[in-house]
Amino acid sequence: MTSALRAGVEAAGDHERGLAAVRTSLARIGGRCGPGWSPSYYGKDLVLVRPGRHVPEEPGLPKGAGAVRHGWAWDHVSLPAGENTGTDALLRACYLVSMAARLRRDDPGVPQHAPSALDTVPGRLTARAAASLLAGVLVRPYEGRAAGPEEDPRMPGVPSADGWPAAAATARPGHWLVMSDVHDIEWGTVGRGEDGARLTTGNAEQLLELAVAWHSGRPTPEVTDAAYGIRQQRERQLVGHLAILADGVRDSGRLYGTFGDGLCGFVADPAVLRSALREANRTSTGHLASGAGLAAVGTTGLDAARSRATFALHVTKTLKGTQHPPDGLHLFGTVLGVPAAEAALGFLERLREAGPGAPGSHHLDHAHRHREHWTRHLPATHRDRAAALLSGGRHAPA
Repeated sequence: MTSALRAGVEAAGDHERGLAAVRTSLARIGGRCGPGWSPSYYGKDLVLVRPGRHVPEEPGLPKGAGAVRHGWAWDHVSLPAGENTGTDALLRACYLVSMAARLRRDDPGVPQHAPSALDTVPGRLTARAAASLLAGVLVRPYEGRAAGPEEDPRMPGVPSADGWPAAAATARPGHWLVMSDVHDIEWGTVGRGEDGARLTTGNAEQLLELAVAWHSGRPTPEVTDAAYGIRQQRERQLVGHLAILADGVRDSGRLYGTFGDGLCGFVADPAVLRSALREANRTSTGHLASGAGLAAVGTTGLDAARSRATFALHVTKTLKGTQHPPDGLHLFGTVLGVPAAEAALGFLERLREAGPGAPGSHHLDHAHRHREHWTRHLPATHRDRAAALLSGGRHAPA
């Protein structure tokens, strides 16, 4: 079972609230499936396992206003007998079923059986879109270093999200709320090597050759088996990246693995986070990079800080690839410099010209929702331009 998390976040106007809505919806589905099924939750996905050979019935997905959009698929998995518990086989199956569920989330007419659904990809998606599908599914957990106490077992070195609710309850003035997100795992970051050459090696770029071969007739099992190994390598890099970021702030605060590929928590000093973010991004230049939004926790409480940190993170997403700011961190209340303002508005204007449904159009939706924040964070020379861009409908013509 997979969820349209981005749509949920945009509907809620807040990443944490959107994820909470997804979790609640998945919990209701898992609770309705009966004692024969064993549910397991991760991020925006729900895995349901049942011994024996069963064709699942329609799980009764929530419908109506405000419901989270889900997709689901299934497969029969043969696990090895003996001492080998079959963990690897099960995780590989989760990778395949999750991709099929994503296809069905966007088009319920796709076959429910995961292998059959994936066989339709070459005739349904472009090679580039197929590469994004192969690159967009998490494959954690994986074998490797064991997680320590209070760490996420799927992300050694990263504090478990289980600790975040208690930490959030201690929020007080003087704390900075942090929200981070890995922006570029699929298509890579704009980075520079020591020789000045541009580095962009996203996971989807690594998988593009496989996707092209898929379109040329390479059997689906061969494609997905090779893709799984490539995704595991990038997943290890992602976990290492997040561990560097989390470890780098331990003397100033604590960050928790709340978003699957992002962190949330508090720091006492934004400079410490800036340093940790710079180091994490340096180690994964060209492959993936985090952005972070910070907001001071004031007398108005955590909810106000959460909304502001979400907007500050959105600023880094708008500026990703422009190297403004070069370290991918933004503090709510800090007015952008002219080069960064020019880059941000140029990006949003290009999205408006592309129209609804274009890749990245959700950034314009978010900007429209928070146009007052954008006005506050732009230099005076750019405010009229922003007002014209963000007035009226989300994709109103110039």
